Amino acid sequence: MADNIAKLANLMAACIGCRRCEKVCPSFAHGGCDPYLEMQGLDGNVGDCIGCGRCSEVCPSTDPKQVMLHRKQEVKDIQVPAAFAEFGTVSKPAGEEWRGEVPDMLPGKDAYFMPGCIVESRTPYLKYAGWKALEAVGVGSAELPRRSCCMYPVALRSMTDGQRDAYKYRVRDSAGGRPIVTLCAGCANELERSGVAAPHIVTELAKHVEGIERLPGLDIGVALEPGCSAERLREDFEAVVRATGAELAGNPSGCCGKSVPRISGELMAERQVECAGADAIVVGCPNCFRFYDAVEGGIPVLHIAELVALAAGDDSTQRFHALKITQKA
Repeated sequence: MADNIAKLANLMAACIGCRRCEKVCPSFAHGGCDPYLEMQGLDGNVGDCIGCGRCSEVCPSTDPKQVMLHRKQEVKDIQVPAAFAEFGTVSKPAGEEWRGEVPDMLPGKDAYFMPGCIVESRTPYLKYAGWKALEAVGVGSAELPRRSCCMYPVALRSMTDGQRDAYKYRVRDSAGGRPIVTLCAGCANELERSGVAAPHIVTELAKHVEGIERLPGLDIGVALEPGCSAERLREDFEAVVRATGAELAGNPSGCCGKSVPRISGELMAERQVECAGADAIVVGCPNCFRFYDAVEGGIPVLHIAELVALAAGDDSTQRFHALKITQKA
């Protein structure tokens, strides 16, 4: 659309050619996407872009990530899926059969939590973990009245910013003035770009560390891999992990690799090495959770909400994991 073309042209024109984006791009480091070439209007193999946003974090003059996401949608011709119109999410939600495997969630009135597309379709049991973690610190929560998308997915980049913003405002309005917390930092960041406040659940949990410290607690060692979108919340993650009694491994962190052929495997191998020796990897991204849990013989993974639920003595979601955590006796 014309609005998108003009926006991308302005973002690309603001590139000063410093090439800092190349130095921090995980995909480029493994022979994948070259964000600098894309910003110059050349073929930078944008199909291998991971969408981590490291390029924009270091860029002094423009926003390469937005260019990468829009260009990836164009090059790969990814269209808005039919599921979006039918369900409000970019993929069909999972069935409700999982609910019989976990205790009932008793809706509270303090806040709404927004699961996000990945949780709705692939890891619905993390809804319970989010509710339980908040309940454990005295925050009564319930799911948003209707399924909603943050409008981040590449498939939705064919829409104008105005169209995407309008949808985000409807998400905000659906809460009827109650606070919204998210289970996905990507959702939180994307909504924030449009002025919609929906902080990641770790931000809310970090306000209640004293309540977490009063829980039964855990005796495990964990490596922290917040995820690209949640890296800026590292201090909150560390505070919550310590409050559960878990011991932080002090590992460096990086991108899980998502689902980019070849590159994703190399990046995940890096993460497994840097987390070696931990009893579990703690993440803040449902998509990261999926990929860590799918590593054959890998280190078990916990969403930060699950970690707090475990500290409260609730391991209900563990049965859905491919990789099970073993707590110390």
